[in-house]
Amino acid sequence: MALMKIAIAGVSHETNTYCSQPTPLEAFQVRRRGEAERPERAAFMAPLLQEADRLGATLVTVYGAGTAPSGTIEAAAWQTLKADLLADLRAELPVDGVILSLHGAGAVEGEDDLEGDLAEAVRELVGPDIPITAFFDLHGNATQRMADALDATLPCHEYPHVDLLERGVEALQLIARIRAGELKPVTHVETLPMLMQPSDTFVGPMKKVNELCAEIEQRPGVVECGLFHGFPYCDTPLVGLHVIVTTDGDRQLARTTAQEVAGYIWDNREGFRQTSLTPAEAIAEALKVDGLPVVINETSDNPGGGAPGDGTHLLRALIEAKVESCCFGFIADKEVVEQATAAGVGATIDVKLGGKTDELHGAPLEVRAYVKALTDGKYLGRDRYKYPGDLGKTARLVIEGIDVIVTDKPGQVSDSGVFLLHGIDVDAYKIVALKSSNHFRAGFQDRAKAIITADPPGLTTLNIAVFPRARTPRPIWPLDAEAAWSPKQEAVSAQA
Repeated sequence: MALMKIAIAGVSHETNTYCSQPTPLEAFQVRRRGEAERPERAAFMAPLLQEADRLGATLVTVYGAGTAPSGTIEAAAWQTLKADLLADLRAELPVDGVILSLHGAGAVEGEDDLEGDLAEAVRELVGPDIPITAFFDLHGNATQRMADALDATLPCHEYPHVDLLERGVEALQLIARIRAGELKPVTHVETLPMLMQPSDTFVGPMKKVNELCAEIEQRPGVVECGLFHGFPYCDTPLVGLHVIVTTDGDRQLARTTAQEVAGYIWDNREGFRQTSLTPAEAIAEALKVDGLPVVINETSDNPGGGAPGDGTHLLRALIEAKVESCCFGFIADKEVVEQATAAGVGATIDVKLGGKTDELHGAPLEVRAYVKALTDGKYLGRDRYKYPGDLGKTARLVIEGIDVIVTDKPGQVSDSGVFLLHGIDVDAYKIVALKSSNHFRAGFQDRAKAIITADPPGLTTLNIAVFPRARTPRPIWPLDAEAAWSPKQEAVSAQA
């Protein structure tokens, strides 16, 4: 029996439309057909390759493009990315299935639905009979257009996204089932008029929603039940919270089941509200906690959502509070890294740290710093994210007794490995301050005595009401008290 040939391709971008600059083509890292996998990508793909061997499939990575969260993608850049992906996929035809690795929050100048546009183009290329499945980040604004072009729409279930590749494995398994004639999937997308603040699934109210979805997936006929939390830092007509249900040929079941989950979320929506603390308030709360470490996460300057990562609000407050036993990870400032590198380990330098992108995230800190360590910024994840990371050249500076990691390029903390690279044992510090909204929980949820969120001004603030909404559908919760939702009883046949 011949092996199934499964093509893998994708374009991944989390678009923050409030970023001041659009995202050009040269911002994307692109892997084209025939090029070697990057080592970190190869490690990430290992479980998928193992499942392919078990199923008798050969995987061909034909195209992959992605970049850090940033502004709206330039129209010309998107046309090039899409055309190149389709060209590389066309060169591999015929295939027995296609897996798309996508984000869900992509937006282009003139095209709000990157994923829907790409899914339709791939469907047109391969035809109606070739299974196409896709796995996603859950911070997407999903559409029925996208789901209708795919055979399965699989957002990861967890935030932090520790299960992302599990969805990729599921995408492969579903192609095998479709090819074997065991499954005829149909999908319904139910959108709630909600702007969801970034909400973790480890301990927050979203954990209960995931438990409900897991229970529903055990019901006869249900293939997948999941959520796109939406991406609130985006102003397009697609924003919202989206429930995705795929069933085996039963469109009415997909609709009513998605509405069941949506109804639970809507009825309990007040429990999803999050309050914000200033940096000074967060520090005061942290110092009340017995034991160590206590994590303070600066959610509003999260590069994982499009913020610049060079904000100074929290570090300034830590210095002003004269906090002892504190480490900070990390501030992006290429200029200061170069200055520290030139001076060398053991030097004391005067720097203007951070605050170079805009005024929103704070002014530069004019401070004296001791150069404690210099590294290449390459580290291995040591917690739940065990793949390599690369932040470019980095420096560990000691500023007013605080150990501060400064990086060549922005990034969020998702693992304690970056601290260890610089000789910092996070378990020995009273306060571990970091820039991240929730991904850091993968490495710190179990070790922290407490986690306290600081939310000064920034592009990824929990205070989503501060963002202007020229294109977002209104009314929408929690911005508008009159926002309403009820299940629509549209006439559909029981079978697709």
